Formats: sequence, C-alpha cells, structure tokens
Amino acid sequence: MKSLTALATRAIPAGHVRGRRASLPLMVLQDVGAPLLLTRLLLVLVTLTAPQWRWTVPDPGRFLSPAPPVGGALLSRWYHWDAAWYLRIAGNGSQMGYSHYTENAAHNFGTFAFFPLYPLAVRVAAVAVPGALAAVPARGQPRARLLVAALVVANVAFVLALAALYALARARAGREAARRAVWLLCLFPTTVFFAAPYSESLFLLWVVLFFLALERGRWVPAGLCGALAAATRSFGVALVLPYLVCYWQQGRRRALWPVALIPLGLLGYMAYLQLAWGDPLLFRAAEKAWGRSLAAPWVGIVDGLTWSLRPWPHLPQQNWRGLTDALYALVFLGLTALAWPQMGWVDRAYASVFWLFVLCEPQVSDPHYPDTLLSMARFLLLLLPLWLWLARSRWRTALMALPSTVALLFYAGRWVNGAWIG
Repeated sequence: MKSLTALATRAIPAGHVRGRRASLPLMVLQDVGAPLLLTRLLLVLVTLTAPQWRWTVPDPGRFLSPAPPVGGALLSRWYHWDAAWYLRIAGNGSQMGYSHYTENAAHNFGTFAFFPLYPLAVRVAAVAVPGALAAVPARGQPRARLLVAALVVANVAFVLALAALYALARARAGREAARRAVWLLCLFPTTVFFAAPYSESLFLLWVVLFFLALERGRWVPAGLCGALAAATRSFGVALVLPYLVCYWQQGRRRALWPVALIPLGLLGYMAYLQLAWGDPLLFRAAEKAWGRSLAAPWVGIVDGLTWSLRPWPHLPQQNWRGLTDALYALVFLGLTALAWPQMGWVDRAYASVFWLFVLCEPQVSDPHYPDTLLSMARFLLLLLPLWLWLARSRWRTALMALPSTVALLFYAGRWVNGAWIG
C-alpha cells in the first residue's frame, strides 16, 4: 500500500500536489470510490435478482457453467467457468492442484494454462481463514471459505488497480480524464471479471503500476511489476517491449538491466514446471489443449464472422458468440487505429503486442467450435492505452459508457445465471 501511494503521489504533477497533499486521499475516494461503489452495488443487485432474468440466458441448458455449487445459492452465483480451475489450483496442497483436475480428455494438462500468482495470492489469503484450504478432490468442490478468499483478493486488487489508474490518467490528462477512465473501466460489460475469482484484476494492477512506474522513471519498480504480471498471465512478458521503447525514448540514459526482471515471472513458472513435472513448456501444451494455436492475425476475425453463420449439427440453435467476439475485435481495432496518432510510442508498443497476442492465438484448432476469438471481450479490459485515450474526451466517454451500461446488466445477468460471457 505504501509503495502504491508513493507511486500515485509522484505521478501527479508537482503543481497539483503542492499545498494539496491533504486533499489527495479525499479526491481519490470521491473519484474512484463513487463509480466503484455504484457499479458494485449494481452487481450485488443483479446477483440477488438475476435468476428471474430469464431473458439474459437465451440458451439455457446448452452452454452453462459446469462448476458445482459452492456454499449458499448467492455465493455459488460467482463460482463459474474458470473460477473452478483457479480455486482447485489454490486449494490443493504443495503442488497447487496442477495434477488434480482434468476436465476431459481434450483438456488434459489444461490446468497448466492458468499461471500461478493469482492462485498463490488466494492461497496466502486463505491461510487466515480456518478450514479454507481443505484439499479439493479431482471432481469435487472447494470450501465456500476459499471462494470468499478468492473474491476478496480479486476485488481488493481491482480497488488498488483503479487507484493506480486514476493516478496515471491524472498525471497524463488531468482530474476529469482520470475520473472518466475509472468510470469506463467500471462500466464496461466484462468488468464482471474484476469482481469474479479470476486473475484479471491482479494482472490489471501490475500493468497499471508498470506504466505508472515508467511515467516517473522508476525503472526497477517497473521491471518488478512486469515480472509479477508475467507470473499472473503469459501476456505479461510482452511488457518487455514498452519498457525498451521507453528506454529508447529516454535517450538510453537510464539503466537497461531492470528489463531483465520482466521475464523472470514466466521463467519462474517454467522452472517450477521443469522441477515438478519435467517439462518447462507444459503451459504451452495446456494452451493447445484449450484450442489455442498460432495463426495469422486476420484468421480469427474471418473465421469468427463466418463460422458463426454456419449450421452446426451438434448445436441445437445458431451460435453467435464467435460473431460477437469478432465484432468486438473489429470495433476495438478501429478505435485503436483512431487513437494511434494521439498515443505515445510506449502506448503504441503495448497496443501492438496486445493485438498480436490476442489475434495470433485464436481457437481455430477445433473445427467443431465456432468461437475463434474466445474471451475477446474479457481481454479488452487490459487494453490500457485505449481506455486512457477514450477518457480524454467527454463525447468518446459518453459514446462508450452508454451502451456499456446497458450491456453490463445483460452480461452480469448471464454470469450470475451461469451462462458464458467471455
């Protein structure tokens, strides 16, 4: 917390800070707390009432989460899809459950695709909760207390990420833009994943702190945040490129060696895989088991647009998820192109590797599944430079926030009812 506050304070221009240090916590509380509180209350309301929202699940019984109930009915509404993988990893002893759970033959080794830092954080938090770390059997369910710990970790990380985002946006474009950036991220439809037991909020925290550190020339903290990001998601190692671009922009007057810290998160996970399982690339095998494979960047979009329109004999009705994800990609690619002239080179580097990462690994290896850009709407939460660009303009913020608010209700209702949203 101290380091986060220090980075946030340094990120605000001196003219804004001098004589106003006492009011900074109040401004953060107002500008971050209001959107956070209102949107979280909205999610609570949806959780309580969504089982009656049958219109949010037009495909009941066809593609619903297989995760078993945990705890009471309300708590179980937040235990869906990948949450089951994260909690089984967190709850299973010294090997963290990586050998305990196989969904089916196609997903053999599927657990290794989930990087360890978020499950580790959940496990550490659960130490303080008696009984939360009881072992999870291969097809069993974790304790409700472990799910509560996972929810707490995800939501605390999101609060800290929003505070860091506010500081970063305020340093770049002022208080109004910072406030709008927070609202945009809180209202985007897949913001549900920042409240769910997923690694999104923790990864966002490291990415924002990485950019915040670069903004102030804090090279070692930037490298450390990059390493933590790489231990949370495989995409974290891509932060090497924006670091190098920032170093180049500074005229190579700064230390280059902290960039070597960034891959350590990935290398640490690979070392664990080698020592425990004899194969440092098991995470790649797991990603292939989930259907991810290398392809040209346009393949996922083209197939997503066309495959969803085909008749699929094994599906009882038309599947529009692939079409929706392809449209998300096209719209946000267009927005990135519009924002490109106003982005700095560091932001351009991050946006470039982001799009290469999400577009060049579509799910095209399974010819029986129409959603090639699986989870695109969730991945867009991490396109940080674009959110900062959108927030610089009131009309851009309004154009994004209005449909997002409506879609958030639909996405939250689907999530609570166990339907797929990303």
